[in-house]
Amino acid sequence: MDTSDQVAGCSHPSERLAMTLLRALAGAGVRDVVACPGSRSAPFAYALDTAVAEGWLRAHVRVDERSAAFLALGLSRGCQDGPLPVALVTTSGGAVAELHAGVAEADHAHMPLVVLSADRPFEMRGVGASQTTVQPGIFGPHVRGVWDVPAGFDEDGALASTIARAVALAMGAPTGTPGPVHVNVGFRDPLVPAWIHEAASGAAMTRPGSGGPLPVPEVRRADLVPTAWEEVVRTDLRTLVLAGDQADPAALDWARAAGVPLVGEPSSGLRGSEVCLPHQQSLLVHPDFGGGVEQVVLTGRPTLSRAVSALLARPEVRVVIQWSHAQWPDVAGNADVVVAALASAVAPHDDLAWPAAWKEASQEAGRRIVDLLEGAEADSWMLAAARIVWESACPQLVVGASNSVRALDLVAGSGGPGRVLANRGLAGIDGTVATAIGVALAAGVPTTALMGDLTFLHDVGALAVPAGEKRPDLRIVVMDDQGGSIFAALEHGAAPRDVHDRWFRTAQPTALEPLCRAHGATYRSVECVTDLRSVLARPIHGIEVVHLRVLADPQGFTAVREVLLDGRGTHS
Repeated sequence: MDTSDQVAGCSHPSERLAMTLLRALAGAGVRDVVACPGSRSAPFAYALDTAVAEGWLRAHVRVDERSAAFLALGLSRGCQDGPLPVALVTTSGGAVAELHAGVAEADHAHMPLVVLSADRPFEMRGVGASQTTVQPGIFGPHVRGVWDVPAGFDEDGALASTIARAVALAMGAPTGTPGPVHVNVGFRDPLVPAWIHEAASGAAMTRPGSGGPLPVPEVRRADLVPTAWEEVVRTDLRTLVLAGDQADPAALDWARAAGVPLVGEPSSGLRGSEVCLPHQQSLLVHPDFGGGVEQVVLTGRPTLSRAVSALLARPEVRVVIQWSHAQWPDVAGNADVVVAALASAVAPHDDLAWPAAWKEASQEAGRRIVDLLEGAEADSWMLAAARIVWESACPQLVVGASNSVRALDLVAGSGGPGRVLANRGLAGIDGTVATAIGVALAAGVPTTALMGDLTFLHDVGALAVPAGEKRPDLRIVVMDDQGGSIFAALEHGAAPRDVHDRWFRTAQPTALEPLCRAHGATYRSVECVTDLRSVLARPIHGIEVVHLRVLADPQGFTAVREVLLDGRGTHS
């Protein structure tokens, strides 16, 4: 087998790195690879597609990482000639942690697994980047060896030697004790092959931390008294308060006292206030509003949109971060000041027309979004369903990751649920059903959960509540878009349909109705978005699954995001 031509044809560093590692695995005797979908692990997916087509690797795609680990274990254990090394590929973040049970079993059963975990590059670790945690060492004593391959590493000989060493240790040579090994691999954007990158000409390809010297932030020690607003926030700049997940509730007072606009993500805890302006993405992509921001006061951790990331990365924008933990969110390395707590301003900022313009634009965006989502063609859109769930006035809402929370961020207007919660620490889809059950049990009030079909199926086992255990009043709205459609809106949407569908979308043929009934949950099928409103108006009794088939149309997401870009005047 000669795969040198494949490697030679890889022009992007991440593409080349993934192909070289797979080539080395095949050379070391690996024949089977179990792969889980993800964006950070995309270079592995594209390389695997080539390897499978050329016939030098076999691949098995699974959505649930825990199951994938045990599938790899079974592939190794089931070999007629004794256990053979099997590779296991995952994306970054919580996906890696999901493998732990299978890795521990492989350790004690002496099964040769080779875990290949995709990771963020060095500059995106420890700075609050989404889906990022400390991956090297995550399996503790359960692996025979750990290697952390840096992003862009291009020494083919060294990579081949590393993989040969990893596979040898997995097979028990020379120790005589086979078991799992862990190879962590950093990938830097772009995560797609060059030919797909060129096809996806509209896709954003930013490299955090690049572009010359970065400012060094002033990091203030926590004090008994919050830092005065005027000490760290310039009142002569057009300022925006930006609230990410679990923002400081005091941000509402900051915006009121300073007379500046405030926008926030659904799980910021602030969206229920009239002070927090909805439709932040529509505002941020507009040159007069997002483009006019000169200073950001950030509280909480933003994880949802490229518009927010782009704003925080602009070198001319002054960034003040309120964060009371060690790793403050500053992916672009652009912070000027970091404080643990912040007091409200003593007087409004100078530009009184600035917040008024934002409020007017937010209201206009809301009107245009309503018009867009009430059109006949939107009756099957995920965005329209998300808006109806938001407006259903449920006491509390748990939102799944991926497209569900992003759809809500785009279309949610003022008001909404009394409380919005989401797992944004690692921003993965895992454990969402169990989290919603826990939230409903803890609060003791009827609760709604909103998620996609993959998120639901990934944790459907959480519906298995033992006899005699309390079942909460929980309504789970499953927006079924037949797989991970979020990838279609990323660079991977430009890949050939068969490549995209196998390695990224991973649609599941599971019949939800018998699955739900087998777990004792009530099942309701909703034919169209319009019918969802009446279903949500009913009381919630026990665990109920509302199944709605939707289209997560990327063009619909773009239309809502750009709803203000057709002729608004410039604020001056």
